[in-house]
Amino acid sequence: MILRYSLITAACILVAGCQSTPVQDETVGEPGERSHAEMIRDTQPPAGPDHEVRDGVLTPLEAVNGAAQSAPGGYPGTFGMQVRNIGGDTGGRIFLNSELNYREQTNVSVVIPRDVGRELARQHGENWIRDVVGKDIEVDGEALREVTWFNDSTLGRTKSYYYQTHIELSSADQLRMQ
Repeated sequence: MILRYSLITAACILVAGCQSTPVQDETVGEPGERSHAEMIRDTQPPAGPDHEVRDGVLTPLEAVNGAAQSAPGGYPGTFGMQVRNIGGDTGGRIFLNSELNYREQTNVSVVIPRDVGRELARQHGENWIRDVVGKDIEVDGEALREVTWFNDSTLGRTKSYYYQTHIELSSADQLRMQ
């Protein structure tokens, strides 16, 4: 157990130095101004230490590190996390996040397509998405490292990006709520 936490601590230090990767942006004005990527990154701190998972289940940090080492391929396994935040996109996908700030480097996002979300609503009730926040879940799947570009409301896509770790579901059976 001590070895596991030592490895996790070392990985945290490694990941902490790999936040967003801003490229020189011509839109930044005066010296000393923070880049768009820095402003977004610093909006919320990480939620804190990982919750305990049962033996054989990987933590969010292990998922992030495994996906980074396996990139561009995926890192398969059973992953456990506490859902600390939820989100969605215009395509109807739902995101269950292990951190308050989904842009945090240690965050894992469970990506739930619209059809899988409907299946989960049939199984767990219409309010399942609201009820899952603060709960522990386990997911069978593959953690993938995804490049995510920052967008500016007036300029569109910027030259800054960061990595997210996603586990996309293809079936409601991959998700277990505890």
